[in-house]
Amino acid sequence: MVEGRYFYPNATHFVEARAEAGEGRVLRIADGAGAVLAEVPGKAVRATARLASLPRRFDLPDGARFDTPDNDGADALLRALGKTVSGRITDRLERAWPVVILSLVITLAAGYYLLVQAIPAASEWLARRTPPAVAHIMTEQTLMALDRFALGPTKLSAADQARATKLFQDVAAHSRGGQGAYRLVFRHDKPGGVGPNAFALPDGTIVMTDSLWPLVKDDSEIEGVFAHEMSHVDHAHGLQRIYAASLFPAILALVTGDVSNVSQMTAVLPGIIAQSAYSRSFETQADDDGAATLRRMGLKPSHMADLLERIEKSVCKKDHPCVKSWLGDHPDTDLRAARLRHEDIGPIDDHLNCWEPWKTGISLRCLGFTAN
Repeated sequence: MVEGRYFYPNATHFVEARAEAGEGRVLRIADGAGAVLAEVPGKAVRATARLASLPRRFDLPDGARFDTPDNDGADALLRALGKTVSGRITDRLERAWPVVILSLVITLAAGYYLLVQAIPAASEWLARRTPPAVAHIMTEQTLMALDRFALGPTKLSAADQARATKLFQDVAAHSRGGQGAYRLVFRHDKPGGVGPNAFALPDGTIVMTDSLWPLVKDDSEIEGVFAHEMSHVDHAHGLQRIYAASLFPAILALVTGDVSNVSQMTAVLPGIIAQSAYSRSFETQADDDGAATLRRMGLKPSHMADLLERIEKSVCKKDHPCVKSWLGDHPDTDLRAARLRHEDIGPIDDHLNCWEPWKTGISLRCLGFTAN
């Protein structure tokens, strides 16, 4: 006999009761006084599996149920009713701490591999195979969203636009895609918007804000920025960020069964494109490619470093200081500028880690010093 509680059909009201298996494998439930509350054939009873110390539940055909915290008694009752007892192996595994710890380690390792290796690899694969028409739609949606909230029609003079466009085309001619692969558009940045900036969109469109142009003191500075952004287009960095941001909730939905996050992704794609900062590896790749393009043009990559530092000074003022973060995803401007200055004498060594000096120490070459 198993002690527990009997819940009346389709109700929350219950009474203390006992359950036992009668003749003919019939489940009989009676109250404390011995009055029979239910008699049901064992084959019509559904029971929950054993799971740690959770109460077991016996569901009856009329909507009533019997709950008991006595797991051993519940197993014995099920056997007496001729039913299969399930969950014993799972219950034993959950009580074995070495198994639990091993499972946790495996889960963490799998999660790390998924985030650090699998999702980036899948994102790159998808980005390389995205049809141009899809990339164009993403770009147009992004520009519409930015024009509504952060940007407006350019206020640069026709002469300034013509000069910037010529410099842009000169850089495109020396870049991987050629002149037909990129398009320069101008936008006025509203107060509190993106500030002095240039950024690449998925279809090869590169946006330059008006406030960036007055900071340019030498043509090669803005040409370096254009070369950098063209590299982002060549490597589909923007699309990779979109897919990486989309794949994680998609995989989470696959594991948990919650698909609500996936359905929301289509509404936030423009924001992902416009607001996501490129990773350290993406920025390093774009800086190196941009430096290589400038060298092919007979220009010094260090000029791009000068503009980067000038942009930071214009944005980071006393009343709005920029707090540097070693945990941030984007490379530190000082180290980035030092790396670009080193590029004046040739490509920086692949093993030289200027972004994470806590791992390798700060190299003099990262700081721009070279041997005579």
